[in-house]
Amino acid sequence: MLNSSEIGQRIALLRREKGYTQEALATLLHVTGQAVSKWENGNAIPDTTLLPVLAEVMETSIDRLLTGNDFTKMLSPYDRQYDKLAYYWGLNPSLLAEKVASIIQHDLTKESNLLDLGSGEGRDAIYFAKCGFVVDAIEISQPGIKKIEQFSQVTGVSVNAIHANMIGYEFTRDYKVIYSMGALQFLPPEERQKHFATYKGHTCVGGVNAHLVFVEKPFIAVAPDWEKNEFFYRSGDLASYYHDWEIIQCGEAIFACDSSNIVHRHAVSFIIAKKPG
Repeated sequence: MLNSSEIGQRIALLRREKGYTQEALATLLHVTGQAVSKWENGNAIPDTTLLPVLAEVMETSIDRLLTGNDFTKMLSPYDRQYDKLAYYWGLNPSLLAEKVASIIQHDLTKESNLLDLGSGEGRDAIYFAKCGFVVDAIEISQPGIKKIEQFSQVTGVSVNAIHANMIGYEFTRDYKVIYSMGALQFLPPEERQKHFATYKGHTCVGGVNAHLVFVEKPFIAVAPDWEKNEFFYRSGDLASYYHDWEIIQCGEAIFACDSSNIVHRHAVSFIIAKKPG
């Protein structure tokens, strides 16, 4: 039996990889933008007469669209890096994770749960678990999930590693902290408002959202490993989503990076915001 939700997620992911908006894809298929939105939200399946054209536009097969055969082998651009023995992002927690833990530490209980969106290989998720959080770590890369589980076993802490796409992920609970470190550039600009509203809505009163995103600057070249389905933020975008929350910390920074073995720079914006109540 076909799963409309999974088919929708595959269509959405392929569309973003091709760099299309929902409206652009709708134009190519001679359908409405609402039709594409319904597919991607799992509320409908493309008509059978559209499948050959849809597969051609996405440069894939009908079978792959409908069943996902071999689709999970390369869901993430980091699969090849995460499949290596070394940890691509290292084992030490990020500065943002340390800041969040420091802020929440005095209010930590056995029920303090945290969601790490786009957890990568788990360096921050493991750190949060060590600090006493109950951690759910969402990661689209299967090799990344394996790294999180291995890291968890070695350190002796428990992390619930969830193999899922953070885009379209359905929340089943509220969290004390919802956190992301350089993952939300995969949210298409036209869908960000909806996602941030979801994060805010599933945060407990008095809880915290903390994010770091990549910001476009005209004087900084695009990183050599930047993917087609990654989208920059503008200065101030992140803070605007939390205008009605208490801003604990926010700011911008520029730092050097050699993640692709080519030294380059990134501009980033970060925020730590508390839900009022």
